[in-house]
Amino acid sequence: MRAFLSGLAGSPGPDGRRAHGLPAPLADLIGQTIVHTRVAARGTWTVTARGSVLSSRAQLLEGAHDLERGVAPGTDPAVGLRDPRVVGAQVLDAQLQEDGAVRLALRSAQGPTALRTAAPWRLEGPRGALVVADEEGGIRAEPAGAPVHATEAALAAHAASSPSGIERRLLGLARRRALHPGDVVEEISASGALEDEEFARRGPVLLARMLVRGELAAGFVVEGRFRPWTMPVAEVVEHVGTTWQAIGGRTPGPDMIGWFALTEAGRAALGPSGAEALPPGMSGYDSPGVVGPFR
Repeated sequence: MRAFLSGLAGSPGPDGRRAHGLPAPLADLIGQTIVHTRVAARGTWTVTARGSVLSSRAQLLEGAHDLERGVAPGTDPAVGLRDPRVVGAQVLDAQLQEDGAVRLALRSAQGPTALRTAAPWRLEGPRGALVVADEEGGIRAEPAGAPVHATEAALAAHAASSPSGIERRLLGLARRRALHPGDVVEEISASGALEDEEFARRGPVLLARMLVRGELAAGFVVEGRFRPWTMPVAEVVEHVGTTWQAIGGRTPGPDMIGWFALTEAGRAALGPSGAEALPPGMSGYDSPGVVGPFR
């Protein structure tokens, strides 16, 4: 999740393009980490840590594929579901080629590689940002718009809300360790949810409510220690909603969106626990409130 806070290449101009000429949503991939890949009959989707989604009929890894000599022995060039060659890789560079293909240079645990997809393809970024390549390689780009998940109305509703039963259970779990989206998935599943759409709808809202009320802080975990992000809560809410919906359904888990730690406001919302919750005189073995032979 370090790449979530990393700098971006260039700055967008009036036409939504970065300094080096790439459409902004494509340039924004540089520095990000790939957190998920999925495959279906309609094609392949690659999802980054900020919730950008590159979708196309097929996505191939260079080094595993040669257009003239074919596939390297024993190696499938096609990106697969949760592909370990891609998930966790950082995007070092993005190139838009003359034929409309897009090429992403990657640094993975296995070493440098690149992901390439021919036109047509579609790249969806946060807040409605979009780049589309048609069959002939023509490019259409749309800049990001207003927030989708962190609207003024949504933030006000979250701030005025009170902890639900699921939220109280999640806050209770956060007393012991930092939460990740998979914990939210488990609670939603335990409540009887079945459809992926329900997980994608309820998960971000549950986290947003606790974040806006100040009961949770978002960040990442490095070497077992929680490191909070310094961005405004509205940006965190937008990120959580965007990335959860990009990954889809009940899939989000550790290191895919963020980690969430209990704050003092969260502890206050839960009330006292353990010895703190006992009446006066009942918090210890030798308390005056303990009667009989065990006093």
